[in-house]
Amino acid sequence: MSGSTATTSSTVFSIRCYCGAVTLQANAAPGSFVNCRCGQCRRLSGAAFTSWASFAREAIPLSGNEPLTAFKVSDKVTRHFCRVCGSHVFTFDGRLPKILGVPAGAIEGSSLAPPSAHYFVDHKAAWYDIGVGQPRFGGESGVQPLAS
Repeated sequence: MSGSTATTSSTVFSIRCYCGAVTLQANAAPGSFVNCRCGQCRRLSGAAFTSWASFAREAIPLSGNEPLTAFKVSDKVTRHFCRVCGSHVFTFDGRLPKILGVPAGAIEGSSLAPPSAHYFVDHKAAWYDIGVGQPRFGGESGVQPLAS
């Protein structure tokens, strides 16, 4: 997914679960920050959409000692959660092997710029109005440009 640079500064990004048992550091800014409205994101988050910051995989070093558990959503997508509190910490998508998707709510502070686009618009919750102002993508793939 494309998008503008998703930061307002060049600081390190702290990523943590609700209870603090999982704390990760991203040593580079995310490449994009978008809202996804696919059915998977809606159901797994319990919300109208998930706001994702996409980091280069090598920007978030994992020691292997983090108290994480994984849920294989599909043959390509695995979501990783804190084993203690259940917070969603990051997602790996085999279609984008160099990227880790981090739910924006897991990122500490306010160093992210606003999301740059809306994806899977055709799958959005019927009761939610997106509004105007950012590019929209949809169609069968969820990433085809749509008129705003």
